[in-house]
Amino acid sequence: MQPAPTPLLDQLPQPLMRAWRALSGRDTAPRPSASKPDTEAAKRLLDTVQHDIVGNRAALRTPYGERPLIYADYTASGRSVGFIEDNIRNKVLPYYANTHTEASFTGAQTNALREAARAAIRQSVNGSTSDKIIFCGSGATAAINKLIDILGLRMPRELDRRYQLAAAIPEAERPVIFVGPYEHHSNELPWRETIADVIRIGLDINGHIDQAQLALALDTYSDRPLRIGSFSAASNVTGLRSDVVGITRLLKQSGALSFWDYAAAGPYVAIDMNCPHGAIDAAFISPHKFVGGPGTPGVLVVKEQLMTNAVPAVVGGGTVSYVSPTEHRYLKDPEHREEGGTPAIVESIRAGLVFALKDQIGIDLIDAREHALVAQALEHFAAIPEIEVLGPATPERLGIFSLRIKHAGKDLHHGFVAALLNDLFGIQARGGCSCAGPYGHDLLNINSDRSRALDKVVADGYECFKPGWVRVNFHYAVESAEINYILAALKLVAEHGARLMASYALDRQKGAWTHRDGVSALPIVLTDLLNPGCESSDTVCSLSLDDILAETEGVMRSGAPAEHIAAAKTEQRFPPALEAHRWFAVATDSV
Repeated sequence: MQPAPTPLLDQLPQPLMRAWRALSGRDTAPRPSASKPDTEAAKRLLDTVQHDIVGNRAALRTPYGERPLIYADYTASGRSVGFIEDNIRNKVLPYYANTHTEASFTGAQTNALREAARAAIRQSVNGSTSDKIIFCGSGATAAINKLIDILGLRMPRELDRRYQLAAAIPEAERPVIFVGPYEHHSNELPWRETIADVIRIGLDINGHIDQAQLALALDTYSDRPLRIGSFSAASNVTGLRSDVVGITRLLKQSGALSFWDYAAAGPYVAIDMNCPHGAIDAAFISPHKFVGGPGTPGVLVVKEQLMTNAVPAVVGGGTVSYVSPTEHRYLKDPEHREEGGTPAIVESIRAGLVFALKDQIGIDLIDAREHALVAQALEHFAAIPEIEVLGPATPERLGIFSLRIKHAGKDLHHGFVAALLNDLFGIQARGGCSCAGPYGHDLLNINSDRSRALDKVVADGYECFKPGWVRVNFHYAVESAEINYILAALKLVAEHGARLMASYALDRQKGAWTHRDGVSALPIVLTDLLNPGCESSDTVCSLSLDDILAETEGVMRSGAPAEHIAAAKTEQRFPPALEAHRWFAVATDSV
């Protein structure tokens, strides 16, 4: 029996309260989308969020002095919001208990909040009662793996090697999984470890998922008993948006299931499980990438008719209705049956709050802000010849940009660029392949022969040869002054960054670039967090962004000091066999 809302629940944000009230009387048809928020109220809320990001412009100690923490990696993970964390500390944690009991006040209250969070997410994704919301593990990765186990498709390699199980499945009876050209590893590798054949659909001439190729593949495998399209709603590398409606319609017309990975797109776009043009069968979501999202679990939204498994994906406490000394019976409720063990309770409540926050700000405001930022960034980068923006330069993308910076016929290593952005400007960006290796091969024009050669070099211990890019995210919750600062910093790095290469030592095994006079130890250690009198460490940087840009430009134009150049000259060059594969510039090229 569901506990009645308490005055405590009434104090929480209204979307969560409304979601709780909806629990007792839902219709099986999809609910209409939440009414659009008042534009001015949404703008005020966004302004509040922008000024309440935990740690924003906190002072960082770098080799070049104090710098403000400017976060440009929302694609990897979001940032906490102060008022959400305050509400959790003051209104949730005091009454926290395990949700496996409702006899006590704390158990009933905590369970009510968690179920209200589940309802808030269902409302946000336009779900019906047939759309089950399952909290699971670590982001979309856990959601994808959870569904694979629910569908009974996983084939452990060890069992297959021992008993040759896969060979016993006729080819005509194997499921087929169609994945896109820009999948995160999490939406491709798990499918490879199943009994299914995985077919990768390529790019069309505009750099999007090739729907003509998909249609042909659907026809080619039309006799297979189970066909699933599992695609990313947007690329986490280039920000390109997929045609979710069109591809879902194509899948449905062919009798295939439509699964969508919303890890990259979820914080920015409307998720509609029941679009009139084609309902989605499953969505994989990473709430930790939302504003306010750190400390949230993954979310699987899946149609109930797919949940026919007799045994839960994870068996344990909370999944059973009765257990005798010799027998047991699992719960009929699929949501709770698939959340074995003590769940991530506070984390789930936080997930409901961040979905509600997204809905209060509203897709219209988010989309308008994103379009403006994308246009600004594209115009800015087009005027800098050293910068290559990966992927098509289309405005129909999220504010996610992956960049190569050219120098003397090679690239500035993405690790070096990320280090410069951090040390000189305090900008937190990501260097690497963004867990999208196959797409990276397409973007960087790496053929199979070169791929095998690079793979061998990396396997031999030279991680620095792994190709990649530097990725920045121009997020709607970042203030305009900080967006301009990030763009200006990238221009300076593109034009003058190579002059500081001698100031950095490359760890060839790890691929990390470290300033020769760098900060040797991180300022916070775990044991510090046990200090009852521990004060806040997010002291705001006292320097203005304009002053930092002016100061840093002078540092970059001056180049590396003489002692750093002397140290660079003593470094051993790569062996000739490796030089043939070196795609990045190093200090010894010019000193």
